[in-house]
Amino acid sequence: TNTVMLIVPTADVSQEDSMASSKAIMERQTARRAPTNMTQILESLFASVNLAKDLTVRCRGRALQLTDDEMQSIAHDLESVIQNICDHLGRIPASALGNNAYTDVAMKSNSRRGYTDVAMSMNAVTDIPNRRSVYESDMPRLVDFLQGMYHESHEFGGQTFNSLPEVTEYVEPVYDGFFCPLTKEVMTDPVMTEGGVTYDRRAIEEHFERSADSLEPVCCPVTKAPLQSKAVMSNASLKSVIAEWEMRNEAMRIRVARTALSLSTSEAMVLEAIHELKSLAKLRGKNKELMHKIGVTKVLSRLLDNHNEQIRLDTLELLSLLVKDEEGREIVGKTKAIARTVKLLSSSTIDERHAAVSFLLELSESQLLLENIGSTAGSILILTAMKINDSDDPVAAEKSGAVLKNLEKCPKNIKYMAESGYLGPLWSHLVEGPEEVQMEMISYLSELVLYQEVTIEITESTSGVLIKMVRSCNTVVHKAALDVLVQLSSHHPNSKVLVEAGAVLVMVEELFIRKIDDEPESYKAKAATALANIVESGIDPDTTVVNKEGHVLTSKYCIYNFVCMLKCFVPDDFNLSIIRLLLALTAFAKPLDVMVSVVRENHRGHAIVELMSSPMEALSIAATRLLITLSAHIGHTIAERLCKTQGQPGRLVRSISHARQITERHAASVTLLSRLPHRNISLNLALVQEGAVAVLLSGIEEMQSSAKRRSRYAVQYMEGLVGSLVRLTATLYNPTVLKEVMDHSLASVLTELLAGAAGSAEVQRLAAVGLENLSYQSIKLSQMLPEEGPRPKKKTMLKRLMTTRAQGNKTLQHQQPVCPVHRGVCSTVTSFCLLEAGTVEGLLGSLESDSPRVVEAALGALCTLVDDRVDVERSVAVLAELDAPRRVLGALRQHRENVLWQKCFCMVDKFLAHGDDRCVREVTGDRVLPAALVSAFHKGDAGVKQAAEGILTRLHRMPDYSATYMSVEI
Repeated sequence: TNTVMLIVPTADVSQEDSMASSKAIMERQTARRAPTNMTQILESLFASVNLAKDLTVRCRGRALQLTDDEMQSIAHDLESVIQNICDHLGRIPASALGNNAYTDVAMKSNSRRGYTDVAMSMNAVTDIPNRRSVYESDMPRLVDFLQGMYHESHEFGGQTFNSLPEVTEYVEPVYDGFFCPLTKEVMTDPVMTEGGVTYDRRAIEEHFERSADSLEPVCCPVTKAPLQSKAVMSNASLKSVIAEWEMRNEAMRIRVARTALSLSTSEAMVLEAIHELKSLAKLRGKNKELMHKIGVTKVLSRLLDNHNEQIRLDTLELLSLLVKDEEGREIVGKTKAIARTVKLLSSSTIDERHAAVSFLLELSESQLLLENIGSTAGSILILTAMKINDSDDPVAAEKSGAVLKNLEKCPKNIKYMAESGYLGPLWSHLVEGPEEVQMEMISYLSELVLYQEVTIEITESTSGVLIKMVRSCNTVVHKAALDVLVQLSSHHPNSKVLVEAGAVLVMVEELFIRKIDDEPESYKAKAATALANIVESGIDPDTTVVNKEGHVLTSKYCIYNFVCMLKCFVPDDFNLSIIRLLLALTAFAKPLDVMVSVVRENHRGHAIVELMSSPMEALSIAATRLLITLSAHIGHTIAERLCKTQGQPGRLVRSISHARQITERHAASVTLLSRLPHRNISLNLALVQEGAVAVLLSGIEEMQSSAKRRSRYAVQYMEGLVGSLVRLTATLYNPTVLKEVMDHSLASVLTELLAGAAGSAEVQRLAAVGLENLSYQSIKLSQMLPEEGPRPKKKTMLKRLMTTRAQGNKTLQHQQPVCPVHRGVCSTVTSFCLLEAGTVEGLLGSLESDSPRVVEAALGALCTLVDDRVDVERSVAVLAELDAPRRVLGALRQHRENVLWQKCFCMVDKFLAHGDDRCVREVTGDRVLPAALVSAFHKGDAGVKQAAEGILTRLHRMPDYSATYMSVEI
């Protein structure tokens, strides 16, 4: 064997001598035949190394003094030295290197490359990112390997690769000396036996244990030579070499997988690369650091959009490993991984949902990513849905709850949660958090209720905090708390909790007592709105205390102050809230009486009337509705103030005429006109002067023929129009009103409305009332024939009007038949005769209505035809021909109201007293009449009882002490 001798230069040799000696050796080797034995090769190698060191020292010591020529000379010498090293390495025989194919290939490849390739090769040993350049010539590049791997087996230099580990093994080969002879695996803890053979510690110790029971001596598993001792010695140098190789191998595996992910030539390649990276990430933290460094984490974020479900699932699992450190979380935060993961929360597969929520849970551990996660569209909404629907997926619900708990650490996320309907964190921080947190939470809640229509349920603890904030002197906190209370009070189930927490007391204090110059009137408006919401929810105002003195909401103290707050120059919102509050209180008898008294005594009706003209539609409607409610008690007062308010009647009429689309405001306006006392001549004259009759008739015509009937306020609007028209029939004693009614032939209009099949019951009732009023005037307006006697010389304006009409139609008068009821010349226009208008049939038909009020009104109109001032006998005859007795008795049979009975009995009495035999028999033959009379006599009021008694006397069921009547038997 050749003896290998290492030549090591001594330390005391001078720099010049060393350089000279090295150059001399190099020159000798160059001049003679190349060295062939190991001694000569090693001698040349060490000489080259020493020369390279000397050149390096020379450059370092005189870098600033060297000229360009000297630098070029040194560079040339270094190039020659390195080339010689490569040549000598290439001449080392393979037998001297053992059984290591890779070393042989590397030595030969290095000997064929020049300076540049060798430098890159040396760099590749220490700087892994440049390892790829080692194989640019003779060995295929890593990208070239991977591009052909999954399409077909690709050969490079006699090598075939079908998987990523094969590529890694080719690029970073494992040496035979790293394998344990027993396990055939790379050793983790190499130890050496006394025989000089190295094994993995665990493997050799297990071998010794198996041999302990044997009678034969312990032998070396490889050499079979007996061992005197089982002691082993750690092979520290080999262990260090293996550890270094493992680091290089894992780094190369990561780079190979990274390249495979970038190429993505097939789904199988991507899945294999992800599995490789997952196993490496679990081995050690440095591998994850390298993955971050070379961009693996960024590439993975793009794979979350891959169409392959398994790739997405494995990617999520790998990312969950990579984001366990802050560096990984920071990298992910700069990509679109969070948004893509949020989409996967809605995946149809349970495994993918679990992986996505697990990944988000890892990310939520980072304070830097909390806001990023919360602000991602749909993230919190989906997470809260998963948490709430825990029965569908308990695992996802638990993890999503943990994610939300982490997200609470960022205040903005609490706001996002509230916007998504998850208010628990906001409430808990509002109640339990420090003062600055409470202020932030109340501001979030205020923004939420202002810009979203949300339903929020409140607890006792939360309401207490809010009430405390309302009392705060901090304007911002005070306003925010008021905003929140307004919204909370709009949800009626919260009212009880708010009342118990003292909200009413605080709101009244805000309205009546609190005076801070800096606070705007809008704060009072908010307090009034909250108070109105609470009262509208149905609480008992009679027991709701508003101050320490014990006043309640229905006390005169509160009502008076509320009414006095109504002013035209305060903000509309404030007036609206106060009117809403008063409207809510009018549902109770006591506050309604107090309100009527206050409005009447303090002349506060003017403000309410003026508010009807507010440009704010809601305020105008509320004011009108309040006046409608009060009109039943102080209608004349309201009507007078309405007339005294400049331009108000005209505005009402114009609002009706401009009703292209029927709104609540239009319906409320005409309803008010129809509800105010019909006999108020001031209002009726004002309406006539404003041309209201033509406007009302036009509106009725449009309602009967247009699409306006489809409006939700159509019925109310139509009833208001008819009621406003009918009110004029109550003041026909006024010539102006009478002329207006005649000019527009109101009797014909009301007759049509009575018979209208599409009209509501209220329209029919109002039409019947109007016809009753008109018919009551017929006896006065019926024109007497000349032979019946001259008219009085003194004529009123009404008589002059009628005379003029009569003289204008003198010729026609003698041709017209005499009205059998009114004993004169009648017409629909001038005398409003029901017979001439053909109204009787409609009135008799209305007796069959299910509405008692319609039947009562129709009976009232029919009773005018049997009034003592008309020819009752002939009138009864006309009614009998129209089957009136049967219909009247049918109404008596169907209804039991006192007023209705009284009018029925009036008609029955007239039929009995003035009807012919057929009429009398029809009445007396009714089997229900006796029982009805007896019941009315027993249970009816004074008027009904008197009417029933009269009929019973006529039927000889009771004694008659005043007169003698013809006997009538039933």
